[in-house]
Amino acid sequence: MKKIVASLSFIVALRFFGLFLVMPLLSVYAASKSGSNLFLIGLVVGGYAFSQLLFQLPFGVLSDKIGRKALTAIGLIIFAAGSLICAFSNDIYMLIFGRFLQGAGAISSVVTAMIADFTTEEKRSKAMAMMGGSIAMSFAAAILVGPYIGGHYGVDMLFLITAALAIGALVYLLLFIPEPPRIHHAFDGEAPKFAELFTDSNLVKMYVNMFFHGFLLTIAFMIIPLELTTKFGWAKDELWQVYIPALAFGFVFMTLAAILGEKYNKIRQIFVASIFINTVAFFLFGLAGSSIVFVVASVLFFIGFNMLEPLLQSTVSKYAKASQRGSALGVFTTFQYLGVFLGGVIGGAILHYMDLTSLSLVLTFVSFLWLLYMLKMQNPVKAAFLYLNISMLDEATIVGLKELNGILDTYINKTENVLVIKYQKESLSDEYLKGFLKYKDESEEE
Repeated sequence: MKKIVASLSFIVALRFFGLFLVMPLLSVYAASKSGSNLFLIGLVVGGYAFSQLLFQLPFGVLSDKIGRKALTAIGLIIFAAGSLICAFSNDIYMLIFGRFLQGAGAISSVVTAMIADFTTEEKRSKAMAMMGGSIAMSFAAAILVGPYIGGHYGVDMLFLITAALAIGALVYLLLFIPEPPRIHHAFDGEAPKFAELFTDSNLVKMYVNMFFHGFLLTIAFMIIPLELTTKFGWAKDELWQVYIPALAFGFVFMTLAAILGEKYNKIRQIFVASIFINTVAFFLFGLAGSSIVFVVASVLFFIGFNMLEPLLQSTVSKYAKASQRGSALGVFTTFQYLGVFLGGVIGGAILHYMDLTSLSLVLTFVSFLWLLYMLKMQNPVKAAFLYLNISMLDEATIVGLKELNGILDTYINKTENVLVIKYQKESLSDEYLKGFLKYKDESEEE
């Protein structure tokens, strides 16, 4: 099980490494294309997120019908094709089309659902954290080597590498990843409605969090290379001097955040600290009169970004019920790409009419409002899980479970014929639940 999760995380890491590889120099690359302006540059930076926004939920729905592995393969092929178009683009419009096609390979929620299919409830959060950590690591590695390769061999080479990585991930998927099990959930009473995903305050906070996370990240990727190369006169192959400190500090804080969040359940505190650091970073961007202050602000921003990466998907999976997990992750990812897309478009439009100082003040205010909103976030409840053979149970007693205080979720895994009970440790115990259900172990039957 752990090997499969690691393999899927590796595939996700390869794809995101290719995606992040071009980001440090993407705005500079777009600016070099004929017909470019600041608005169209913003569309290039955030364009892939718009098609992700459109295709994320359809990919998730189709994966339930024709299989997650098949949809993941299709998504990787589309992503590789878009990368090749970006590499050989002659003008800004061809580049925009390539970026939109890259995003149409919307496999994030599909791979997340595949990981959920392969894991049990207790191990799912760790699996999601492993995937989030792989994304953070790929981000850190990409921002380190991307400026060097792009500065020496051109940004078009980065897109060719991105296409090659996607094809490599496809081959690995087909050769080493088995078909995930078909898992179905059965519930007593009426199944939860899609609208309920927007009535859970904790889930809604995660959607808002992911929107601003993507929104501000995209704008940061626009302003950092543009300002360093235009305002402070840096060459493209000198940008590593920003990204190496970002890599080092980001990795340290990412590791600390993962430990504090997952092991000690300090998720709310990590989220608040991350947003506060980003608020300070955007404030310093506006005040930066020298490249040193600007580099410090950039490093602070990447520290805040990396702190959240290993915790995002795992936190959503903790808040969502089993019947809602796939949909919740789909909505969550949709909000992420909505933020990325609007960040590129709005950021480019604002820069077209305002200077960096004015933009930074606006972003500082937005980030501060985000911070105030997330102060009300609650840490996920520490839960225990009980697995019982459904054939040893009376159906009438299962229905009565929902009346017990401390029951967080119940569902039946029809594939394995198992009832899964998620409950609060402080309120209930395995022994009490077995007694309530009049459960008899198979050994007792013999």
